[in-house]
Amino acid sequence: MHPLLKIAYLFFSILFVSSPLVLAQVQSNEEREAKTAYIEGLEAFVNEEYDRATTLLLEAYQALKPQSGISFALADVYFLQEDLPNAALFGKEAVELEPTNKWYRFRLAEIYRSAGQNQATLEQLAELLEYYPDDYDALFMLADTQSDYGEHLSSNNTLNRVLRLTGPNPIVLIRKFQNFEALGVADSALSQLEQLRLVEPDNLNTLNLLANYYEREGASNKAKKVLKDALYRNARDPESLINLAGIYIDEQKWDSAGTLLGNFIEDPIINAEQKFTIAQFMYARQQDDPQNIQLEIETARLLELYAKSAPEYGPAFTLAGQFFSIIGEIDKALVKLEQANKLLPQDDIAWRQRLQLLLQEQRYNDVISVGLEADQSVPEDAFIQFFIGTAHLLNENSQEAISWLERASRAPARRPFKSVIYGTLGDSYADQENYENADRVYELALRYDPQNHNAMNNYAYSLSVRETNLERAKELALRAIELAPENAAYLDTVGWVYFKLGDNDRARRFIRASIDTGEASAEVLEHLGDVYEALGNLEEAKKWWKQALELDATRTHLNEKI
Repeated sequence: MHPLLKIAYLFFSILFVSSPLVLAQVQSNEEREAKTAYIEGLEAFVNEEYDRATTLLLEAYQALKPQSGISFALADVYFLQEDLPNAALFGKEAVELEPTNKWYRFRLAEIYRSAGQNQATLEQLAELLEYYPDDYDALFMLADTQSDYGEHLSSNNTLNRVLRLTGPNPIVLIRKFQNFEALGVADSALSQLEQLRLVEPDNLNTLNLLANYYEREGASNKAKKVLKDALYRNARDPESLINLAGIYIDEQKWDSAGTLLGNFIEDPIINAEQKFTIAQFMYARQQDDPQNIQLEIETARLLELYAKSAPEYGPAFTLAGQFFSIIGEIDKALVKLEQANKLLPQDDIAWRQRLQLLLQEQRYNDVISVGLEADQSVPEDAFIQFFIGTAHLLNENSQEAISWLERASRAPARRPFKSVIYGTLGDSYADQENYENADRVYELALRYDPQNHNAMNNYAYSLSVRETNLERAKELALRAIELAPENAAYLDTVGWVYFKLGDNDRARRFIRASIDTGEASAEVLEHLGDVYEALGNLEEAKKWWKQALELDATRTHLNEKI
């Protein structure tokens, strides 16, 4: 509870104890106990023991004749416990007992407002202002309530009354600005901000708000002038820098934006955390316009400057690594992320990003060695364990893959990623021809994410190769191409399932569609040859087998087929 409220309640308790009722010569035991309960209730309230306070104050309330102080205290106790109906009941009673008490009526207005009873709030405040026409708190609450009720013009009229009492007041001017904005009266809204600037010429928040409004209204030159004024007052204010740079970017003045922010980044007095806001801003702007080469160049330069100016600050390198990976400069990204890992080994994002890039570059041994470092620094991370397991699988070490992927499946992760883990674990078991476990975890993958088309496809292909449960294989394969109709591997799987079902014409059509995507592997070419063989067209079969062998010379078994 606020200290002033504690003082107020102690004051109320003194008043109550000093009343003629308490000082009477003859008091019944019941009366004395009730007054004691009242005082103890107030103490409990001050100490925030609200349940005890409620019990004691109700005891006093029931034993004594109606007292406005007791009713007010009960209203407060219920209000702070968010029991608004009871708070309103006792608040109203306190006001009826003492109609001119400012605080009783003010609290009742607050209770009504919290309950969303705006009309009742307005009525209480209007009555309060009849007794105290120049009360700042009442006027301010009335203006806010009117605004909440959509009466923005009335709210501004009330705020004008406040201004006549206080003179230029920043809080009141902001409220008037908000009301004019809600009314869509741009000129009047802008006028309030300009007055606010006169009242608080050194307030950077005011200057930035005014600049943003000018920019929104298409007055870019005025906005730039205000922001330059802000930077004159504080050359290192990040918000002003970002706003001014944003205008330069919108005007396609890349050099101006880059120079402005670059000077901030290179400033040795500014700490790395403040610079991070600027770096994030440029990163986000580039992501919003990824085709803009000039913006990409300026962002890259800025992030390089940031890393150079903050050589011991890990997040600078993580951000730079993410940026360079997105724009395809993988070597730079890996260098930055490696430094991020050294500076901030607990940063799981940097480890994950680095491992993903190494996997993408097919550097499987590096994935494993870096992944082991990451696992020491960030244990029980499902992503890190998944990347290590996947690298082992692609290195044709399915037993190690299973070990890591089983660990990953037990680590905390969202359902879609759990599905990916189980799908890859299914591939690992299938690679070992442990089909019972493969089928089990493939089904788990689809339970965690029924849209995981990669797991559907691989599961279907595994069933087709074994010529097991082919109807289930067909269902899965067809569902996969519904979700990714241009995927060459998925088209081949559907064709291969039809081949195993003896529907050679459909098999030929789907496998040929897979080849027509231009992304088919040698295995797909071989499959088409096998289908033509089944169709009795041996010349066409040999043609596709030869193409498969040319594409992958390791498929020496094709020589015998040919």
